[in-house]
Amino acid sequence: MTIRYRLLISYIFISLASSILITLMFFSHFSTALTEEIESDLKIEALSMMQQTDWYLFERIQNIMTWKNLEIMQDIRVQDIDKRLASFLQEMNTGYQGMYQFLLTVDQNQQFIAASDRQFNIVLPNIHTSSWQTTSISKQQLYIQANNPKSSFFSLAVKIPDQFQPGLLGYLHAAVEWDSIYRILESPLPFLQNKSHSYTLLIDQNNTIIAASHALRNAGLLLTQVPEDWGLENTEKGVQQINSPFLHYQDWMVAWAKSTGHRSYKGLGWKVIVMHPLDNALEPVWQMWYMLLGFLAFTTLLATAISFWTAHRISNPIIQLARFTRAFMLDKKTEPPFIKASGEIAELNEQFMLMVSNLEQSQQDRIRIAKFAVIAEMAATMAHEIRTPLGILRSSAQILKREKNLSPIAAEMIGFISSETTRLNQLVSSLLESSRPRETHFSRRAFTPVIEHTIELLRPQAEKKYITISLDKHCIDDELNYDWDQMLQVFLNLMMNAMQHMQENGHIAISILSTDSHLMIQVADDGSGISDTQKENIFEPFYTSRKEGIGLGLTVVQQIISTHQGSIEISDSQWGGACFTIHLPLNNKDKT
Repeated sequence: MTIRYRLLISYIFISLASSILITLMFFSHFSTALTEEIESDLKIEALSMMQQTDWYLFERIQNIMTWKNLEIMQDIRVQDIDKRLASFLQEMNTGYQGMYQFLLTVDQNQQFIAASDRQFNIVLPNIHTSSWQTTSISKQQLYIQANNPKSSFFSLAVKIPDQFQPGLLGYLHAAVEWDSIYRILESPLPFLQNKSHSYTLLIDQNNTIIAASHALRNAGLLLTQVPEDWGLENTEKGVQQINSPFLHYQDWMVAWAKSTGHRSYKGLGWKVIVMHPLDNALEPVWQMWYMLLGFLAFTTLLATAISFWTAHRISNPIIQLARFTRAFMLDKKTEPPFIKASGEIAELNEQFMLMVSNLEQSQQDRIRIAKFAVIAEMAATMAHEIRTPLGILRSSAQILKREKNLSPIAAEMIGFISSETTRLNQLVSSLLESSRPRETHFSRRAFTPVIEHTIELLRPQAEKKYITISLDKHCIDDELNYDWDQMLQVFLNLMMNAMQHMQENGHIAISILSTDSHLMIQVADDGSGISDTQKENIFEPFYTSRKEGIGLGLTVVQQIISTHQGSIEISDSQWGGACFTIHLPLNNKDKT
């Protein structure tokens, strides 16, 4: 597996793992918080409905408790002959429009006396039957009948005392409309979606459903028992989730609140139950989950894109370097890759290019050493095979030159022999010097004097061709360890080489610049210059552009500079000629 795919898989895995973990953490935290919030809202709504129901019952009970003590109720004694009691009941019923279906009074034997509706023809069951619930309000008995399946009202009844003698005159009945209770039970819940049904129950102390919201009434649940498996009495939390099939739903969230009464009214033991299908109740949670899934998908795509980009950004430079290395090993002339990067990748590329450069330099040094070995062998052979006959020829020419009466042609031939043997002897000496350079003797001294001395030695030759030699020092005269004679040979070769390639009225400029670690010397001229092809081979042995040259001068120069731990480069001068740049380390150590 390539490094690109390893990086890609690693980045995607890390991104996905972190995204999934963060998503699950968010969902777990917020779903718990939202569920608790919904349960709290459901419980608050149940408590609010129970309190509104208690307040409504309190007002109705307070009404009949007040009316029963009015003097007009004593008309029961005379069977309400003048219909004064009936008129009062009608007036009260009209004043509380929508609260009561009717008001009526009966005597102690449950016989009808008066009613708010003159067409009243309903027969009430005996107040002492089991269908009536009895409770105590301010130490006074209250009778309630709320389990009549055929009635649109529930009944409240109180005793009417005889104000003139101890005893009981009769009972005051109030038929309270269920509509007001239904409106309370059907009030919209704050977290319900539009058009959602409200599932609310009002149960009595026997867990009988005595009132319900519209959807539950239509389902025929009135006066049925609350399922025992709901377990509403088994927890004090007031809200729980149940798993029970009910009205086409399996899972429900249920909250309930017990009657706490109002003021002196202590409640009837009734209870409000608010229900909602769990899927609908938790719809905000699922909406949040879908949003988190969308966020997860987005982060996955973004992480994948970033992973591709990052893996490409990291691996591409390495791939380019690998391709360049394969081409370099096959000795292909390929340009080094241009890698735009920073940090470790840039440092890797820099060090890699430095290594390649060092390898190329090592290869060139190896070739050069091999050439020097050939030169050394040739020089040794030539010195043995050529110098002896050359000496004989030169001696013979000198003897013949002393002969008298030589013809002009003979004297000229003898001169040719003498000059050519001298040139051949110099060639052999040059070969010996380049193959076996003398031992280097380092000493620490200022560097500028060796250049100044070279200029003085060459000044006569320069003046013959009207060549100007200038020295420009841009630094304090730094000291370094070098061999005077070898450096003198270096600058003699460079400046003589420049003068040989220049016309009259030329210019040679020498400049010295010092840095923290190196001394840089430039020898520039305004001659004919050197082509790019010549620059590649200028330091090779036996390479020369002059017919009379042997091509060893610059080879010796490079060898001396390398011995001094430096480097030499060739480029174009500012006038179009040649420019040799030498770098010598200031902190090189003494050598013996």
